[in-house]
Amino acid sequence: MNRNTIELKIFGLIVGMATAVILLAAGLLITAVRQADLRERLYEQTLVANGLRQRAKEVQTALNPYVIWDEAIHKLDNDFDLQWASQNVGASIGGALGYNAVFVLDANDQPIYGHLNGTDVSPQAYAAYAAQTRSLIDEIRTIEKDPARVAALRAVHKGRVELIGNEPVMITVSLVRPDLAARTRTDRAPLIISGVPVAKSVVKAFSDRFLLKDARIEIVPADALKSQDAQIQMGRAPDGRGIVLRWSPRRPGAELLRQASPWLALAVLAAGFGALLLFRVTRRAAKKLLLSEAEAKHLALHDPLTGLANRTLFTDRLVHAHALLRRKPGYLGVLCVDLDRFKEVNDSYGHDAGDTVIREVARRLTAICRETDTICRLGGDEFAIIQPDTSPQGCAALAQRVVEGLSGDLDLGVGRAELSCSVGVAVVSDAGHGQAEMLRQADVALYRAKESGRGRYCFFEPEMDAALRLRKGLERDLRDALERDRLTVAYQPLTDAKGVVVGVEALARWHDPERGDIAPAIFIPLAESTGLISEIGRAVFRQACRDSLRWPGLEVSVNVSALQLSAPGFVGEVEAILLETGASASTFVLEITETVLLKDSETVRDTLRDIKQLGFQLALDDFGAGYASLAYLRRHPIDKLKIDRSFVASLTPGEKTSVAGAIIGLAKSLGLKTTAEGVETQDQFETLARLGCGEFQGFLLGRPMPASAIAAACEARALASVDAITVKRVRRKIGS
Repeated sequence: MNRNTIELKIFGLIVGMATAVILLAAGLLITAVRQADLRERLYEQTLVANGLRQRAKEVQTALNPYVIWDEAIHKLDNDFDLQWASQNVGASIGGALGYNAVFVLDANDQPIYGHLNGTDVSPQAYAAYAAQTRSLIDEIRTIEKDPARVAALRAVHKGRVELIGNEPVMITVSLVRPDLAARTRTDRAPLIISGVPVAKSVVKAFSDRFLLKDARIEIVPADALKSQDAQIQMGRAPDGRGIVLRWSPRRPGAELLRQASPWLALAVLAAGFGALLLFRVTRRAAKKLLLSEAEAKHLALHDPLTGLANRTLFTDRLVHAHALLRRKPGYLGVLCVDLDRFKEVNDSYGHDAGDTVIREVARRLTAICRETDTICRLGGDEFAIIQPDTSPQGCAALAQRVVEGLSGDLDLGVGRAELSCSVGVAVVSDAGHGQAEMLRQADVALYRAKESGRGRYCFFEPEMDAALRLRKGLERDLRDALERDRLTVAYQPLTDAKGVVVGVEALARWHDPERGDIAPAIFIPLAESTGLISEIGRAVFRQACRDSLRWPGLEVSVNVSALQLSAPGFVGEVEAILLETGASASTFVLEITETVLLKDSETVRDTLRDIKQLGFQLALDDFGAGYASLAYLRRHPIDKLKIDRSFVASLTPGEKTSVAGAIIGLAKSLGLKTTAEGVETQDQFETLARLGCGEFQGFLLGRPMPASAIAAACEARALASVDAITVKRVRRKIGS
């Protein structure tokens, strides 16, 4: 055997050994790649499956207020009211909650109301859903036969994904039950059937939440349900086909193999060097994969703007704290925090400035709270805090620190914002209250804090629920009154120094058939908080325009809210009403508040300028009680100042110097007219007249009255004025 043969054998042995090592390494690598991809796919499927279950619970929880409701029992069962069903079932569940299909079944499981794609339809349209919902209805009715089981459940829902036509739809069947004392006519209650296309409600949400790639809903044959693709079966069609959510799973192993391929090629030439290099690359790729997964988990549970817990993590922490309360007696507190007038920051300085405020609030809350507390950004300018292992005093102390810590000026770079917040607090000492109920109670308390003047905290009290129901009832009745044109307009006279009526102020009045007369001090703030004030303002102005045609030469004052002035198209609406009624703009004085001037935005300035160009006069209402300054009066086209009634009430007979006198002097120096509000005594009238006030308004001169009484009031005041002048002349002659 010569040297060449030996060298050839040695070379072949080396090559064979190297090839075997490479093949073994390649086999092991391919196996590892497949296992990594399989584990990742199973992990994603577990996450999505848990998310689907949570989504079903959220859907059912959102339906609770509409199916646990005394009024629903009356209107859907005892005395079916189609209009009520349209407003409170169709418009609410189909509109506010976004369900495409809503049906109501009576005690005999017969359809009595239908709502599809935002429109009321014939109940017979339920036929397309009848077969798919039959088994769910039977399950509900079985539960209903057991009162103890129904009582143990807060709400009775059954749901699953069904194929309606060619579209998968999440169907939920809900038992309508009373929340207090209502009873059904029979042993069976009505049912609400709701449905929402799965493709709209699941695919987008789950793609964003779990970072799924190419997520889609597919209808597949039964033999394809065991596919190796990433999928979750959501339901089954009547013909056996499966309704599945599919997506392209992340393949960390395949990515690893693509990165390692160049090094494997290099390992053929130098196995030792290649193995070492492959180890380093593998370690780097694995580290990158872990970091990417950790980042994805963090994004799924935290708010990207502030880094605080998001609603998902907040719910999980609240469930955990609630479970601890079962094992360890004590108190658990939940605080809802909402920034006051945050919208003004966005409107004045832009959304970047708003984001700066949100980040600063998150930083301050983190500094205020304990490490064991959970701070969450629920969305927008709403935050929540879970305070475990606490006491009512501890919750009060934390709420006070939050109110104080989130108060004061904040420099935004482009301007300054006045920061303040309102806080609602709910505290429980046992696990009898559900997590959702705790959050609801804190939210109700937050609403009460805002109603009480903002910049404060408020604990939940049981009577708040009754007050909230009363407010909701008032809001509903006010909307109904506007739709039925039940609001009326009364007019309060304005006189000059001689007592002659020179104008009237239009005032909204509301008489409810059941509640009687409702004071403006109650329904006007309610209208402002619910956005109905603009509609009320339009109705009052339209009626005032019609009535002004009956009083030639009489000035008519109409109040305009800040919300109306800020709304786009306000000037166009006013001009259209003038054309519609034939009234003249020069007859009217539009009364605005100092809040409008405080905004001092370009939109407000343009609106006031356009109003003046139409011929209206402008009056600043309740002057002196707010923050209006001389600069605002010079900058804006104001014609008249209305002296706040608090300065009129404080006048004493013969007074020569007062706040009212200073306001009158200021108005004269600026060439503005003045009107004194709240004149109730003759001494006040005479003192204001001596100070130089031009117009007067109050109960002394006339209470608000119907339009039909204004002409008679004008005539009576004019005759009284003439008689008074005659008496004064006779007295002067006798004295001389």
